Amino acid sequence: MKRGTPKGLRVLAEHVSIEVEFLRECVEHGALPAAELTEDPGTLSPAALARLRRLRRLCRDLDLDVFAGSIIVELLEQLEALRRDRDRPRRGDPDER
Repeated sequence: MKRGTPKGLRVLAEHVSIEVEFLRECVEHGALPAAELTEDPGTLSPAALARLRRLRRLCRDLDLDVFAGSIIVELLEQLEALRRDRDRPRRGDPDER
């Protein structure tokens, strides 16, 4: 990412109350796609916003860098998807009565 702060990054930082430098690191490590940085922070999907807040909380609470935190968030999301899939009833499942 270029040294200057894109306007979208500054606006998003103000909108979600997260430091611009943290958001810059998120973009550099791929945790926040640069394509999602527009001048309208409302265009950030709710899922991306929740992911960003979760990542910030993990990094702050566990004193992690963004790279390590993004790996943990990715693993947590995969675990949640597996649990949802496991708990979803299957068609033709004998337990589905």
